[in-house]
Amino acid sequence: MAVTRDQVTELLDSLLVKYNKRFRPGHGETPLYIRAHILIRSMGPVTEIDMSYSMQLYYRQVWYDKRLAFNLGNITELQLNNKFLHKIWVPDTYFLNGKKSYQHDITVPNMFLRMRKDGRLYTSRRLTIRARCPMVLKRYPMDEATCHLNLGSFAYSTDDIFYIWAHGDESVEVTSVTMTQFEMMEIKVSNATLHRNHALYSILGVSFYFTRNLGFFILQTYLPCSLVVSLSWISFWINRDAAPARVLLGVTTILSVAAISMTVREGLPRVPYATALDIFLNVCLVYNLSALIEYAGVNYFTKTGPGDPPENEEDEKALLPLDKMNTHTLEHVDAQNMMESCVAAPQPPSQTLKSKKYGGSCLNAFWNCLTGNTTYRYAKNATMDKERGLSVSRIDRVARYFFPLSFATFNFFYWYLYLTPRRF
Repeated sequence: MAVTRDQVTELLDSLLVKYNKRFRPGHGETPLYIRAHILIRSMGPVTEIDMSYSMQLYYRQVWYDKRLAFNLGNITELQLNNKFLHKIWVPDTYFLNGKKSYQHDITVPNMFLRMRKDGRLYTSRRLTIRARCPMVLKRYPMDEATCHLNLGSFAYSTDDIFYIWAHGDESVEVTSVTMTQFEMMEIKVSNATLHRNHALYSILGVSFYFTRNLGFFILQTYLPCSLVVSLSWISFWINRDAAPARVLLGVTTILSVAAISMTVREGLPRVPYATALDIFLNVCLVYNLSALIEYAGVNYFTKTGPGDPPENEEDEKALLPLDKMNTHTLEHVDAQNMMESCVAAPQPPSQTLKSKKYGGSCLNAFWNCLTGNTTYRYAKNATMDKERGLSVSRIDRVARYFFPLSFATFNFFYWYLYLTPRRF
């Protein structure tokens, strides 16, 4: 015999006559077991700025309420809409680490109820969850994130309610989740007990393990910064007399790396430690600064500008105006010098001693450079070849090899350290 619609309506009304939704099923008896199941439809984004993540899911839970058991012909299960849920007791499940989560209500509340004749109740809700996800960004952007989702009863302790996963480790399903920056590697579920307000509460946990994709950062940060650093090395092949070109190139590369650094840091929280990306950007900035400082050293040790003072007193006398008293003396000295220049004579001992005195070690030269010893500078330039205008500085020759090799060595250790796989 077929069951009519009126019979179903009469059954539901009769079930609710003496039903009190303020008490849980089996009140005062053994704890009620609630079986949970989650189906994730979409995941993301995972944001570092506020340490959170979001996802859309179907949250399903099953429990028994003997007060709603029925016997109606050949009907074993009734599928009801959300309005019937407001008339019966439902678990007060909430997400412990949730932030601004909500249930979808368009076009109607996205939830339903299935009630079996033995009192088994099955509910499904479509939710968007936004939850906290504390992250340690020391390895950013080669880092791995572990985000947790914890759910349990808001008011009932373990004396009344126990939460368990409906299908064990397979209780959390994922359907074709795609994210821009992260890739989901693993999902783990857990059961725990939380001590709060002098009572124990049953908690279900889900852990999502993510690894970050590097493609965006390599194309937008690492590759441009490496090219800018390489661009700064062009100054080592530019003539030392082209000061505007070398200084402008150095300043431009420094500003370029600084602009990239500021753009990258806009999407990061102000953490009190350096990330892997910060280390790379700062090293790039140091290399650009070093290239500019290298030219300052070249200019200091190998060039004397037209406005620098003469090297000795004889040069000062040579610059004095001629008068009638010393004209004859100067002519006599010039004639004598011309005769001496025709004879091949060895280098004066004073010049040899001068070269040895101002040749010095690298440490001595560096100290005189820092202290701004002008006497040392003029004497150092006096010992050098006066026809060096088109020659290449020894400092530039060393820099052409030292800068690329040291930067390549840094990259080798940097990528080896941060790309080494580590366990979650």
